[in-house]
Amino acid sequence: MSGLYSPDLARIHAEGHTATFAEAFDWLVAEISGGPAPAQLFDVGCGDGTWLAAAQARGLTGAGIDLSPAFVDLARSRGLDVTKGNAASVEIPAGTTAITCLGEVLSYIDPETGHDTLLPLAQSAFEALPSGGRLIADLIGHRCLPQATRQSGEDWAVRVEVTVGGARLTRRIETQVADRIDWVTHHQTRRAPQATKSALENIGWRCDILTTYGPSPLLPGRFAVKLTKP
Repeated sequence: MSGLYSPDLARIHAEGHTATFAEAFDWLVAEISGGPAPAQLFDVGCGDGTWLAAAQARGLTGAGIDLSPAFVDLARSRGLDVTKGNAASVEIPAGTTAITCLGEVLSYIDPETGHDTLLPLAQSAFEALPSGGRLIADLIGHRCLPQATRQSGEDWAVRVEVTVGGARLTRRIETQVADRIDWVTHHQTRRAPQATKSALENIGWRCDILTTYGPSPLLPGRFAVKLTKP
């Protein structure tokens, strides 16, 4: 099973998108380091490991998971402690003090179960983290609209068509690498920020709604949550 990203799509994502929040990396480290010391990071949906590697270069320790073996292979090639794992049912490593879920990871509908991933992970994280522990994640908002985009690189092209219906966002991704053409469909959930805040606070979190990661604006139609365990 390729997870959500085939080897071709994982490489395209690594080349075209993993630097999206690079300007926010120092801010993220400061936010994580403001919790229990010493900070130990667990990055859920770590992709090719760009953020996890940057965090470690700034003095943090940590590990990551991703559902797609192609991303796990890319992250391990950086020497990172990354395993294949499902956000909805992951076992959070002992000693973890902060969790990050960048790139709308918790907006995905779990392809293995068809269930939402945000609340199950938020519940597991609340039980696992110490007082002062933090979880930071960006999500797709209810105002995210249909669109079509196309990008290309040296030997690849990708076209993405986004449609919406109610709370569901569907993303059809077509890739062309050399003479290979493939496509995959991702399903995600659109959420209203205040309703999301209430659901997370019902678990016990203190929840702040963000529109930027420090100096880095979120993508249009997105918002983020910064959760702190009292």
